[in-house]
Amino acid sequence: MLASRKRETRETSIDVILETDGVGTVDVDTGIELLDEILRAFGRGALFDLTVKARGDLETGDHHTTEDVGIAIGGALAQVIKSGIGSSIVPSGQAMAIAAVRFGEPGYRGDFDMQSGNLAGMSLENVGHFLRALAYNGGFTLIVRAEGGDDRSRIEAMSLALGRAIKKAISR
Repeated sequence: MLASRKRETRETSIDVILETDGVGTVDVDTGIELLDEILRAFGRGALFDLTVKARGDLETGDHHTTEDVGIAIGGALAQVIKSGIGSSIVPSGQAMAIAAVRFGEPGYRGDFDMQSGNLAGMSLENVGHFLRALAYNGGFTLIVRAEGGDDRSRIEAMSLALGRAIKKAISR
């Protein structure tokens, strides 16, 4: 199912095209290296074709862009997914992540600690903001946990687990 979403604010301009019946082709450019990595892992995990073009006020930090990308992708998901439950466990390096989703009831709980303040152009406190915005705007409950490994491994495992959990939710 194809969905698209545009989000324009004073701080950002976001364009999202999402195909849930895709093959994992991801074309993203947010201006934030780590956010691009998160989106690529998410798209591959879900086997979604995902295009995201984002421009934001990065000179003030990555918060607005990161959160608004989550809002826009969540809005696209809400257009095409109304119900379903799925979960996934994914390792990455020495890290392991678990993600569980349930469409139809917005909510979020994240249980992961980051060791660094920033990584690849992104404040790591914004990982949680992105996931929360995605879940609430996508109309689903998201519970995600990650442990072990370094920050990058935990983030990759969480992103893949989230994608796989959503794919399971919509294929049932």
